[in-house]
Amino acid sequence: MAAAAPHPPAPDALLADLDEAECWRLLEATELCRLAFVAPDGRPDIRPVNHLATGRSIYVRSAFDAKFLAITARAAVALEVDGESDDAYWSVVVRGEAEQVTSEAELHHVGVEHLASWTPTPKQFVVKIVAATVTGRVFPKRPRVSLPVYAVPLTDAARAQHRTERGERPSPIPHFEPPAS
Repeated sequence: MAAAAPHPPAPDALLADLDEAECWRLLEATELCRLAFVAPDGRPDIRPVNHLATGRSIYVRSAFDAKFLAITARAAVALEVDGESDDAYWSVVVRGEAEQVTSEAELHHVGVEHLASWTPTPKQFVVKIVAATVTGRVFPKRPRVSLPVYAVPLTDAARAQHRTERGERPSPIPHFEPPAS
């Protein structure tokens, strides 16, 4: 199902932030997202997954696999959905905590049994992602321009100037070192 696009930003704007209600509307209208998590080897990983967004939570079906084991062992996750309309591109990012759903009542209440996977692998487990932050942006479609790039090291002064001009961004999802053997 295609999500209805958000209103594009003003023609002279480079991008616009989406409010949280619009982000949830887009999450609820899409079926496929990318789920980011920390893999068992301690490195970041990302996988495409089908999802169901409802009630400020996102449900993902999973097989008993490395992804399932990783996200149930380290709960911090992020996911992204994106799309486009005739005049804009949009992106929504959710950061939160994942937990396995073990309540049959919850599974039936949200209707996750009707969430069909795009892959033939049986997916008997459900993970719920409880959103801590939800952010989104919309970008107007413009002719693409390839500007020059430079191999210049980033200095502390340049970082400070960037923070002054753009403000502080949300903290990234923390990662944890693998446990000592």
